[in-house]
Amino acid sequence: MSDPRESPLVRATWTINTCVDQIGTFLFACLIIATIKQKRLHNTCQLLIGIYAFCSLLSKIQIILPYFVFMLPGSGKIPRLFCALIQIIPIGGCLNVFSLMLVIGIDRMLGIFCPIWYSTRSDKNYLKLLFSLSLSFPFIFLCCVIRSLIQDPFLYTNSMFFPDLVGIDGQNFFDMTQLLLMFMTLGCYILMLIKLIYDQKKGKGCSIRKSIYKTLALIMGIQIGGYISTLIVYNIFNQISSNFTAEQSQIIGCIINVASSLSSSVEVPAIFIVSTEHRLALKDEFNWFFNLFSKNNKNTAKVFTLTNKNTLTVNTKTITKTNNGIANVG
Repeated sequence: MSDPRESPLVRATWTINTCVDQIGTFLFACLIIATIKQKRLHNTCQLLIGIYAFCSLLSKIQIILPYFVFMLPGSGKIPRLFCALIQIIPIGGCLNVFSLMLVIGIDRMLGIFCPIWYSTRSDKNYLKLLFSLSLSFPFIFLCCVIRSLIQDPFLYTNSMFFPDLVGIDGQNFFDMTQLLLMFMTLGCYILMLIKLIYDQKKGKGCSIRKSIYKTLALIMGIQIGGYISTLIVYNIFNQISSNFTAEQSQIIGCIINVASSLSSSVEVPAIFIVSTEHRLALKDEFNWFFNLFSKNNKNTAKVFTLTNKNTLTVNTKTITKTNNGIANVG
């Protein structure tokens, strides 16, 4: 079998990969909607997380078109120019995730080391500055894509992924850069932890700074741990991929992608668990959804009352189940 796309096993792993990614698409979409519509999430810290969620969503949807255009039919090619026009924004958003994580880590580190940091800076201008800095990594990717298009815009590819836009050398560069950004972000949180431990020993512990670190450390810890692990595995696999067939390489690549996707998707529930503001915003925005479950705990009962005129009247009462097993009639 010359083309791995003709393999049922490869198609099955691609299908699993695509479905797992869409779980993340749904979760990040909920976070984005809550951030946009709920004013309680409109400060700089929460907006940065909202932008991060949008970039993560882009990384989840980049697999959709390749799956339906190439994998399901089992054949087909597309010029590099068209591939770039379709995938440059989703892949650029995926890369922006890594630079945003570093930017958010630096912002939190400044909050830990400088207690007055959040009260002295201008939120509006500061948000623009941080987001602009995070765009530097996707901008490098854009330059590499333009260079590849100048060299051969109509080179036909049988997929729509990273190597098709920047080549093998470009892929190796960006893989190593992503790993470097992850370790730099991890370094920020290690420094914050050391600072908090030092302040605690000196009796200078601040509950606000502890809250900042606790929330973001858990969220980013899930993401950093997941991405560092999968990036290391992916780089090792690239070094030994020549020992595998094309079909085996596709399957192993999908398995790595599924692990990476799950680690990033778990991050959204973690945000709503550790962040009170996000949890309240979620309840306010999707109140109709939570009401569906509350209605299931209510039963209506008809109560017959005998009047002094020997007639029966029917009253509808709502019986609400409580946690202690006692029913309240109202």
